Amino acid sequence: MKQRCANLLIALIPKVIVVLLCLGAALITCHPAQAAVSKDRVVMVIIDRLSLEDFNNPELKHLPLLIREGGFGLMNTGTGGIRNEENAYATVGAGARALATKAGAFAYGSQEQCAHQIKAFEQFEQRTGIVAQPENVLVLDIAQIIKNSSELPHPVIPGALGEELKNAGCKVGCLGNADWREKPGRQVATVAMDRTGVVGSGYVGRDLLLKDPVFPGSWRTDYGVLWEKWLALKDEAEFIVIELGDTSRLNEAREEVMEDVFQRQWHDTLVRADEFVGKLAADLDLQHNDRLFIVSPTPSKASLKNGDWLTPVAMAGADVARGTVLTSPSTRRPGIIMNTDLAPTVLEFFGVRTPETMSGRPSTTVRVSGQSTYIAELRQQTLFVHNTRIWLIKTYLVYVLILIVASVLLILMREQQLAKKLWLYPLLLSILSFPAACILVPLIGAASPAVYVAGLVAITAALTMLTIIFEQRRPLAGFVFISLVTVFLILTDTLTGNVLLGKSILSYDPIAGARFYGIGNEYMGILIGAAIFGGTCVLTSWPRRVTLYLIGLSWLLIIMTLGTPTLGANFGGLLTATVAFPVTFLMLSGVRFNWRVVALIAAALALIPAFFAVLDLLRSQGAQSHIGRNLFLALRDPEAVFDIISRKMSMNYKLFRYTIWSRILAVGIGGLLLLFYRPVGVMRLFRSRYPHLFTGFIGVVVAVVAAFAFNDSGTVASSTVTIFGITPLLYIFLKES
Repeated sequence: MKQRCANLLIALIPKVIVVLLCLGAALITCHPAQAAVSKDRVVMVIIDRLSLEDFNNPELKHLPLLIREGGFGLMNTGTGGIRNEENAYATVGAGARALATKAGAFAYGSQEQCAHQIKAFEQFEQRTGIVAQPENVLVLDIAQIIKNSSELPHPVIPGALGEELKNAGCKVGCLGNADWREKPGRQVATVAMDRTGVVGSGYVGRDLLLKDPVFPGSWRTDYGVLWEKWLALKDEAEFIVIELGDTSRLNEAREEVMEDVFQRQWHDTLVRADEFVGKLAADLDLQHNDRLFIVSPTPSKASLKNGDWLTPVAMAGADVARGTVLTSPSTRRPGIIMNTDLAPTVLEFFGVRTPETMSGRPSTTVRVSGQSTYIAELRQQTLFVHNTRIWLIKTYLVYVLILIVASVLLILMREQQLAKKLWLYPLLLSILSFPAACILVPLIGAASPAVYVAGLVAITAALTMLTIIFEQRRPLAGFVFISLVTVFLILTDTLTGNVLLGKSILSYDPIAGARFYGIGNEYMGILIGAAIFGGTCVLTSWPRRVTLYLIGLSWLLIIMTLGTPTLGANFGGLLTATVAFPVTFLMLSGVRFNWRVVALIAAALALIPAFFAVLDLLRSQGAQSHIGRNLFLALRDPEAVFDIISRKMSMNYKLFRYTIWSRILAVGIGGLLLLFYRPVGVMRLFRSRYPHLFTGFIGVVVAVVAAFAFNDSGTVASSTVTIFGITPLLYIFLKES
């Protein structure tokens, strides 16, 4: 009977996979037609190099009012390269992290003279073969921008925003420049251009500047001319990008001038910009039809040095609720959006579907208590995590490395008494307590590194002491305690909105932009490692069949949490859990592995992730996570699968080569392998005395391999799995020696 059921299940697997793939393909080919473009207007005003403090200027009237009347937030400024103006502006226009280098700055009006006294339209035709119109603005180095971006490990189409609007019948324009001395600063055109490097109409020439002997560099924006050009342009285009420019010029001059001179000029520049924005807002119909963006694509040089890479962004006008904060499906963090979200937001306003090459999502607004206070506190908390996590995690990992090496050496030397004198037993337990402490420490609201570290040490020590108390009362009870606490905290916080995980140094870093929601790779590895090890400890203490079934149900819950797009949203973790949990469960059940069992595991590996991926794909485009987007790309263009795999392999290679996580992985795996052979007979004795625990360690090894293979930062995930595999083994071996 069992054989017949297994054969039937294996026969059904290909059919189910075909049905899922057909469903996904049908979704891709049956997208609704694009809606007609309205004649409403979107204006994006760029005041570059701003920080949140700039809005505290008491002489600003219009910018603070627009913020209060609309949505406000912080914007991640990541690009395909360094955070400079050219890359940042091109990223906004592409809706994906682009790489423009210096090529993004060279844009000219069609009739404007450029190098060698040649007019721009002539040089553009030489380079592209395209005959430009007199009203066009041309990005001369579009070929170089395309080439640079094509070498990135993800799909990028420079000018995708302008291209989609042009195809939908929406006219696009740009206005202004950030020229500095003889250096062109026309990167505003890369926000509005189409994929050929053409902006429908606009003005970016030197006639927009006013000679000012007091201003650093002697030239600044002539707001009188800029307003005249706006009046001429506003009826020609529905989407207009305006570069105010002076903040960029002052940022270039900062190292040349005295600080008091810089601060005075910065103040006057912001006041002039504020007056222009107020005049512009009054000329728009923000109550009914139009929408206005205030964007700062690039952090200032001072902010870059301080690790403050989030810039302020505001949105006001039609359908934007008053006093709200910005968010998007890209971040799922109220108050934070991606720079790649701006292009999809503009497209959505005009009823144009976001193309699959754009990694961003349309931004929305949510209500919070105290808009400005909320954003200020969010910025402080994210900046604190970003500037603290690197050195603190490195310290912890060095601590782990020292303890692992010392423990292995003492086991080989059979120095149990020396281990006691060195307090090695509680120190090893503190390794397991640290991840849970990182989840709990935000509850104390630490505002400084000293207070934060003190709180983290205190919570780690408290959890370690509780673990020791449980361990003294009953063998393995301490491991059961710390494993269950860790799993409980991760799952509970994930199910309740990631309130604590969102602030943990082992989790998200919104400034670096690695992950904003769900369960990150650090805690994914910890969750799987703790679940396997804790489960086998429970089974060792209570070896009943019902215990095994309860453990299996808990592992199933973890698989569902990792796979659900609105919860864990960790596809690599889903694949890892789908391999490690069934293999461990079957070994604990006494099942012998043959080709049928392997086929069933392979089927689970195919069907379970496919189910969650299709589930995400069935959601609306704006609500899809990266899981659904990657499936969409794979079904639309099978070659995209190789790009995704290549990107993951490249990231793993970098992490393995350059980060301390690779040392943890290497030392952990090396320690495990060494203990299998030395001291002679110890592992065999351990296996006979703790068969379930031994199976658990095999399961952890499977999870380590799977985590490394299936995750783009697999070095990190497999290292955190290893922490919950090697540390308990070392503790038990030292005790048993």
